[in-house]
Amino acid sequence: MVLNPDVVVRDRGVMEKCSFCVQGIQAAKLKAKKEGRKVSDAEVQSACAEACPTNAIVFGDLNDKASWVAANAKDERSYHLLEEVGVQPNVYYMTKVRNVENEA
Repeated sequence: MVLNPDVVVRDRGVMEKCSFCVQGIQAAKLKAKKEGRKVSDAEVQSACAEACPTNAIVFGDLNDKASWVAANAKDERSYHLLEEVGVQPNVYYMTKVRNVENEA
């Protein structure tokens, strides 16, 4: 088994909160800073987004208004989990696409 030195290895059965692969984000930020530019939209991906063959999981910068992720966050189908209690997580969910014209 090949181990990533940037990730702490846990015993089997230990569950942790997702860090959005922060080690990859920091490495991309450092590389872009050294090159004197901003991090591009598709330059950093979380492991789950890379592994998802259907693009059901996407990752990006919500602060970049021109990014695909920011556009999806503004979609009418987009919502936060527990939105009614006022939490503002960085994760958006999309409701199922429904054909409301044929429902009646």
